[in-house]
Amino acid sequence: MVFVIGGAYQGKLDHARANLAEPGAKVFICDDRTLEIDWSCRVIDKIHLLIWARQQAGLDPLAYLSQHQSQLLEKIVICDDLSSGVVPIDRETRLWREQVGRCSVLLAREADRVVRIFCGLATDLKA
Repeated sequence: MVFVIGGAYQGKLDHARANLAEPGAKVFICDDRTLEIDWSCRVIDKIHLLIWARQQAGLDPLAYLSQHQSQLLEKIVICDDLSSGVVPIDRETRLWREQVGRCSVLLAREADRVVRIFCGLATDLKA
């Protein structure tokens, strides 16, 4: 697995398409209602929104990702880094931030490569 992380609108998906995925690779883009991943896709984008959706549905996102580790091994997983900035006031958003952090730790630990994107520039954190 390649885990790509960085702030919002920093060029994570563009970098993955241009440098990590094969041409024409299918991309699954999570949204705030996504509870399941389409495993036929090579690239999983915005996994932080799947974490939000599962949290809102009362489902454990960390358990879901742990249960699907073998399916994640061949994927490029992209996540917004929510760890910077002001800590949210409302409890629900703070919990989401924590869940994204815990899931990111799992994904980074299992990944063969971790890439951080900042201003469109890639830095390998784990290679």
